[in-house]
Amino acid sequence: MENNIRIEYKKFSSFLKDCIKSFSRGYLFLISDEEHQLGETFSFSIKVEGVGETLSAAGKVIFSGTNDAGEKGMGLEFSFDEESRKFIAGNLKESVISKYGDVWGRKLSELF
Repeated sequence: MENNIRIEYKKFSSFLKDCIKSFSRGYLFLISDEEHQLGETFSFSIKVEGVGETLSAAGKVIFSGTNDAGEKGMGLEFSFDEESRKFIAGNLKESVISKYGDVWGRKLSELF
């Protein structure tokens, strides 16, 4: 059974930080007290303040336990769908460069 998760970011910078952090380490960590099985799947609907398009992504549990900070949760292999990936690589990248400069724009480009 696939689980649906809706995520809303009030700040563009928070989304950018989470996105770059998650993709650079190869997975997304979600804090959760619930037990999740390896291979369990999730779909994501991600709304970012200031970004007109809702992004879609999918993830699969690759580990369950605690992170380096001792928080209980799960690690998910995570990827945006093709339409969201194209939007991030194009329009979103331009927004990042105009707001935060080339360094962050390059970091985002390296992920997609």
